[in-house]
Amino acid sequence: LVSLIEEYGFYHTAKKDNGEDIFVKRLIPDENQTYPPQEVYRVFYPSFYDGDSVNKFIVPIKPEWHNRLFTEYRQRQLTLFESMGEFIVEGNTIKKAYLCYSKIKGMKEGDILLFYRSGDIRGIISIGVVEKVYDNLTNPNEIISCVGKRSVYSRLEIEEIARKPTKIILFWWIMHFEKPVEYRFLLDNGILNWPPRTIIKIPHDKYLKIKGVAEIDERYTIN
Repeated sequence: LVSLIEEYGFYHTAKKDNGEDIFVKRLIPDENQTYPPQEVYRVFYPSFYDGDSVNKFIVPIKPEWHNRLFTEYRQRQLTLFESMGEFIVEGNTIKKAYLCYSKIKGMKEGDILLFYRSGDIRGIISIGVVEKVYDNLTNPNEIISCVGKRSVYSRLEIEEIARKPTKIILFWWIMHFEKPVEYRFLLDNGILNWPPRTIIKIPHDKYLKIKGVAEIDERYTIN
């Protein structure tokens, strides 16, 4: 338990008279301390750095995969197994894995992922922070080893995916937006020219337009 909470930014601060340890977590950095952008989300989660020192990417995801990857998304319909009380571990995690065939380069820890749900919603509805990226994997066992318990894919699905060089993006889920940043807004404001079919890098100023419409609570962003 100690290892788990320390991983999410809790630190030991005192011990009670009965021997119990007291752990504390801060959500906002001290003004007198400086943290690298890549470290902010680890120490102060769910706060994260979104200044111009990190890249921003729009990541397309189909509804069926969004439902599996983000089971906590309130608008999704429960599966039969969930209705019967089954808990889907992989989808109910903060740490998640996204698999794709994108050839985009330059993605690094701390970069921002803006998940664009195609099909039914057609808008950006989820945000995450990159932890680690693996490129051009074709060995199913290697993919399974990289994603660990984060994957919502079965082994058969991973074997099928691995038929082509696969990119793995390990990331921390931050939040879902109260309202989607709709495709029409993205189009009208020059953020997209067409519905995204692969990962697209966007400049910081366009991210700020998305952030404004998404109404991301400034208390949780550090820049």
